[in-house]
Amino acid sequence: MAIHKAWRLHAHNDLRFDEVETPKPAPDGVLVRIEAGMVLSYMGRVLSGSVPYSLPPMPFVPGTNAIARVIAAGDNVSHVQRGDRVFLSPHLRDDVPEREPPQILIGLTATVTTPAALAMQMRWRDGVFAEIAHWPAACVTPLAGLDDKPASELIGLAKLIVPFGGLQRAGLRGGHTMIVNGATGYFGSGAVMLAVAMGAGRVVAVGRKREALEGLRDAFGPRVIPAVVTGDTASDLLIIRHAAGGGADVALDLLGAAKSTSTTLSSLRALKRGGRLVLMGSAEVPLEVSFREMLANDWEVVGQFMYERTAPGQLAALAADALLDLKKIVVTTFRLADFRQAVAAAALMQGLDLTAVVP
Repeated sequence: MAIHKAWRLHAHNDLRFDEVETPKPAPDGVLVRIEAGMVLSYMGRVLSGSVPYSLPPMPFVPGTNAIARVIAAGDNVSHVQRGDRVFLSPHLRDDVPEREPPQILIGLTATVTTPAALAMQMRWRDGVFAEIAHWPAACVTPLAGLDDKPASELIGLAKLIVPFGGLQRAGLRGGHTMIVNGATGYFGSGAVMLAVAMGAGRVVAVGRKREALEGLRDAFGPRVIPAVVTGDTASDLLIIRHAAGGGADVALDLLGAAKSTSTTLSSLRALKRGGRLVLMGSAEVPLEVSFREMLANDWEVVGQFMYERTAPGQLAALAADALLDLKKIVVTTFRLADFRQAVAAAALMQGLDLTAVVP
């Protein structure tokens, strides 16, 4: 019987580095050797149970995105084969002809606790903080043209894939003026990087930390315009509109656990007529939007969860075509055995930082 090492959560705050049996791939599964796994900034809160997530049945291996190498593919899998370098996405949707198919984030949570979603989570419970992972083929993307890059660089794709889904939903086009609210955050900084790579004419980076915003401009060039806000809706609107050169085409909000939506509202009001605001962050208070303003300006406010199935491959293509410089992301790596230290370091991340474990 083949075995490998994996971190498993047996109960809240009961994390163990176990030896577990290495499975054979299911017909629709892929067995991979992990090269680098991303550690979420709030992974410590997941492990302690302080976030209201529907965790997989315990014990389970936590962890969402990773760069890996295929060991074996199931009988029904044709798009990857042994030896391929791949990106693992946690966003699994059931392949059923329903308007709202069940979906989960592998190694993290069921988004809606329906019986079908919980059954899916039971089957694909284990994440990436292990030497080897068994992953659904639908969430395994080959990384063509990137085999010469180290895993510690390619793991940057994991930081970018969520904001990439938001930029796609926003309909960002070449030459657009784009607002990124929460630009100094973990995903917000990635959105700024991506917006420049995708051809935005101007990227308004909204945040409260001047030095961090100026760091984004230094990293990605003069198309990035810092907009340092205070939380006062009226004055922030003037600041954002000035940075946008009069008005923006689209906006992406990536604030995390915000106690105020004032800058979200200012970002909305800084849009041109017919502009679109995509919400991917979270807030503890409502976004109070006037019907009259919405109608008078033809605005759209759209919620977006994660990304389309094809997004990982499209994102990887940007990197393969040298349109996206993953070296701009500051990756700190830890050995798999030092996962606890990685979790502590991840909680301190800001801006372009990324924490990863490398078996």
